[in-house]
Amino acid sequence: MPDFLTITDLELWTRIGVTAEEREAEQRLLVTVAMECETSAAGASDSVDQSIDYVAVRNAIVELGKIERKTIERLAEDVASLVLEKFKPDAVEVTVKKFPCGDTGEVSIAIERKSGQWTVDSDNAIIFPVPTVH
Repeated sequence: MPDFLTITDLELWTRIGVTAEEREAEQRLLVTVAMECETSAAGASDSVDQSIDYVAVRNAIVELGKIERKTIERLAEDVASLVLEKFKPDAVEVTVKKFPCGDTGEVSIAIERKSGQWTVDSDNAIIFPVPTVH
């Protein structure tokens, strides 16, 4: 069974929504990221240098949340691309939860992406770039 390093329910406030009206105010999202990575060396050495620095992952996701989007699907893809490219896990699972309706607990998307896997748009034409994080 592979090892997973997981950040659970990272709270982001971001402008997200299909309509411009929905994007006028920041909305609360919860993001969970599970990174498949080898952790035995870090466990033996007690050194974060031999694992993935989850504080750095958290900080990068918070910066990514500053970019306005229309869908939680796009945010999930952007988080997965960022984590795979910058932190190099073997795979990543991303769950984004949104709370748009008063009569539902949440709406969520969960995706899994593997290192080296291409992600394309709905027309299978454009590879999603990793968003620029300043």
